[in-house]
Amino acid sequence: MTFEESYRMIEEKFNGADLSKIDKNFSAEICFTDDKQEHYIYAAYIDGKKILEKKKPAKADASVRMSLQTLDMLLSKQLDPFKAFTTGKVKATGNIFLALNLYKKFKGM
Repeated sequence: MTFEESYRMIEEKFNGADLSKIDKNFSAEICFTDDKQEHYIYAAYIDGKKILEKKKPAKADASVRMSLQTLDMLLSKQLDPFKAFTTGKVKATGNIFLALNLYKKFKGM
């Protein structure tokens, strides 16, 4: 799966996620790597507005890194997120609880 295909899937899930019960603003940096480069997505929920952009943010509450292959396996449910994290396929820094909360919002979709 290419970064563009992955981005479209994430965009669809992000736009469809009900974030209305989140009572604070958040921002997240998601970095995907392939053989040639790093790709970044900035995801935020600020004052009730969803923001999703292909860019590296200057600052984020949580940061998540993985390969595009790992992302593909997660999105197709071939890989469990907890196992991916504990085996180092997914690395997270910052507010990890926020990252887990967001995953839960996407999981049912």
